[in-house]
Amino acid sequence: MKSEDDKVLDYLKGYVSEHKQQLIDSVLDKRTRHVTVLLEDIYQPQNASAVIRTADCFGLQDVHILEKKHKFKINPRVVHGSSKWVDVHRYDTCANSHQVCLDRLKNEGYKLLATVPDPNAQSIHDISIDEKFALVFGTEMTGITDEMREEVDGFVTIPMYGFTESFNISVSVALALNTVVEKLFSSNVDWKLNEEEKSVLRLQWYRKIVNRSDLLEKQFLKSL
Repeated sequence: MKSEDDKVLDYLKGYVSEHKQQLIDSVLDKRTRHVTVLLEDIYQPQNASAVIRTADCFGLQDVHILEKKHKFKINPRVVHGSSKWVDVHRYDTCANSHQVCLDRLKNEGYKLLATVPDPNAQSIHDISIDEKFALVFGTEMTGITDEMREEVDGFVTIPMYGFTESFNISVSVALALNTVVEKLFSSNVDWKLNEEEKSVLRLQWYRKIVNRSDLLEKQFLKSL
């Protein structure tokens, strides 16, 4: 017997063009939660927003934003609509937000790998992708905090060959994800979403693209 959500999904599907249905299915087939990104207290909205856009482009479903001194604000001109398709998890400025965030990631099986401008750290090209992992990025000025440094499981670096010590944060995320996603796609690791996760996201996305989907859904459920 179909669940209520499955019935709603079938109903809303009638309002979604075949082209968009195929596009959504294609995107879902390349979506992953095997790797995620954690941004620690990024204070420039355009950079954090650019990371969300980059995450969507590389097939990541989740981005975690740890807010401490700085509140995260989406810049719509930068995200270019990508925040509709990526689940952004925000941990606000409450006293224990740091621990809440890290506990959640660890409970979900993520290994925490902090990116640092240290040539002695492991190269992003050499990290193992066998286990789920979260790439942790700090601010451009100071990097990750000492508090975060004590919690992570390892450190990785993006090789650089010039005088400048670090990339722009959004560039760092793009370079790192390009490397690890290519490794995932060419591996035997089970990195894809399961069918239940795909179904949940498909309904979530249908609701966002169907005009007045909330009213349509409400009327449909009354008719059941």
